[in-house]
Amino acid sequence: MAAIKHRRTALERVEKFISDTYFTDCNLRGRLFGDRCPLASLSYFQTPRRIPYEEAVVQEFGPAQVGQSFGPTWETCWFKVELSIPSAWAGREVHFVWESDGEGMVWRDAQPVQGLTKEGEKTSYILTRSLKESEPHSLTLYVELACNGLFGAGKGSMIAPPDPDRRVTLSKAELVVFNRDVYELLVDLEILLDMAQLLGEENQRSFQALYTANQMVNVCDVMDPSTFPATRDLAAAIFSQRNGESQHTVHAMGHCHIDSAWLWPYEETIRKCARSWVTVVQLMEHNPELTFACSQAQQFEWVRRSYPGLYARIQDFVAKGQFIPVGGTWVEMDGNLPSGESMVRQFLQGQRFFQEQFGRICSEFWLPDTFGYSAQLPQLMHGCGIQRFLTQKLSWNLVNSFPHHTFFWEGIDGSQVLTHFPPGDSYGMHGRVEEVLKTVKNNKDKGRVNHSAFLFGFGDGGGGPTQKMLDRMKRMSDTDGLPRVQISTPDQLFSVLEKESSQLCTWVGELFLELHNGTYTTQAQIKKGNRECEQILHDVEVLSTLAVAQDKEFQYPASQLQQLWRLLLLNQFHDVLPGSCIQLVVEDALQYYTEIRRVGAQLQEKAVESMCRDLLQPEEGSTQSTLVLNTLSWERTEVISRPGPNGKETLGMSDLGLCDLWFSLGRVLEQNLFAFQLW
Repeated sequence: MAAIKHRRTALERVEKFISDTYFTDCNLRGRLFGDRCPLASLSYFQTPRRIPYEEAVVQEFGPAQVGQSFGPTWETCWFKVELSIPSAWAGREVHFVWESDGEGMVWRDAQPVQGLTKEGEKTSYILTRSLKESEPHSLTLYVELACNGLFGAGKGSMIAPPDPDRRVTLSKAELVVFNRDVYELLVDLEILLDMAQLLGEENQRSFQALYTANQMVNVCDVMDPSTFPATRDLAAAIFSQRNGESQHTVHAMGHCHIDSAWLWPYEETIRKCARSWVTVVQLMEHNPELTFACSQAQQFEWVRRSYPGLYARIQDFVAKGQFIPVGGTWVEMDGNLPSGESMVRQFLQGQRFFQEQFGRICSEFWLPDTFGYSAQLPQLMHGCGIQRFLTQKLSWNLVNSFPHHTFFWEGIDGSQVLTHFPPGDSYGMHGRVEEVLKTVKNNKDKGRVNHSAFLFGFGDGGGGPTQKMLDRMKRMSDTDGLPRVQISTPDQLFSVLEKESSQLCTWVGELFLELHNGTYTTQAQIKKGNRECEQILHDVEVLSTLAVAQDKEFQYPASQLQQLWRLLLLNQFHDVLPGSCIQLVVEDALQYYTEIRRVGAQLQEKAVESMCRDLLQPEEGSTQSTLVLNTLSWERTEVISRPGPNGKETLGMSDLGLCDLWFSLGRVLEQNLFAFQLW
């Protein structure tokens, strides 16, 4: 005769059975790893520079050991790891476990193969899923360890200036047997426990999940793996009970928001991209259904230059439709401070890069973390071939809750783009029951649309999706009591939203974020440098264009201008131009502005010399003269200074009029672009 289950007692029984804190000597969690084996050898060398693999492996390595600390902040340690897998582990899944406070990356056969970040729940690299006699049992790996965490090295708190003296500790480095069947049972029980707790006592499905989980504990003997299949069958019976046709569909997409600079400098972001993306492509090798939406052409370019082997693998998965470039811009820029021309160039450089590298442009603008959105953006999107927009930042509003998650956004000229905010209000979901339930409950457009985005993966400091996130969502793909969760793509999501869009509301004008207001006044030198460099590049382009029209031998500096624009666009990233970054990033940004000014001045000089060569030749007996150029499209009156005869500055008034220039090429009349006046 079955006994009535006490709900709280049953919940706690299941909790303790899978706990990683309590009773691990006898519960299921304690059986996740089997035999362990120390490393055959561990040695390291340390450098203040971020150096390539080829340079690192020829250095002199000294002995290292588990428990040792390394640093200080921003240093890099390279570890040489020699492994010898016991032959008795034949047929078993073998992992190399590495736990440290820093961000690591495993190199094998001179290629990056796995990111290792404790904060990103990536602490092991799979050596083999079933050890065969023919496989090498002895091998050498290298681990590149950055002496900073996923979120930099803030002193006292995460968002704080870095502690220059922080050290990272290597707490674990060993070989282990990984019990895959135990892992699968743990994921089953975790999902059932969450359903029991989160669906509520008034929900029949909650009790079904709880009773099933309790029965699984009854059947499972953690010391006898032969009981595991029957235990898993109990969970499968629950997960196979399907939803009705009206259930909400969650479109899950892997994502890894990586700030191009924030609590770490630009150079560290290059390695963050590699650590995160190599882990993604490793997951794709074993999970062909996985999709990954990835923005920012600049980050692709960094990986292309620094990690060509990894980039080739990414190109393959782009061609398969799994690794999906999104956004269409050079970086995820600030949405208010750049000029309109700079925003156009963000799209121009981004879309050009994606077209050249992958044979396609992006159809959606992707800007989830910027501090507000100018009303001119819908018009700019339309002009760049984009009519879809995804963000979520307005969920951070302090006072007024934004009224929609799916709507049309109308710009100042009447242009409209279909806009979607993931209702879970995050771009870093972990594939948990709580998150998918929030996605449905929080949706402010119920009845208008029945589909929404779910972006999963560690973000901001990188990391990306994990295998466990995928395995959780596989169990929730179509399970009664939960929304449908399907692995999807941005195009699939927006296509179905377009079909359901007839009842959507329209928001007209700016999308204002009621937070981070101080970012529009802080770090004034960055903001000043941005505007000055925007003007410099404008002038270089105007003068070079006129020089080409007048002098057939003049070479338009297209390549140099592209490099300068890309530097400027990089500095418009949404944690750099607003000034919400650490001092190291500010120093990098100001250095880039200095470079733009230096090269820009050289290019201006060359264009003027070519265009005004005769005017610049002093006539015999003439007094000193000054050439004044107006690169704007309207007449100006300005006060101009120049060195006087005694070396002191003198002032003069100049009326900068307009000059019509006939260009012989195509007989095109150019007006309102260039003027000069001699004193």
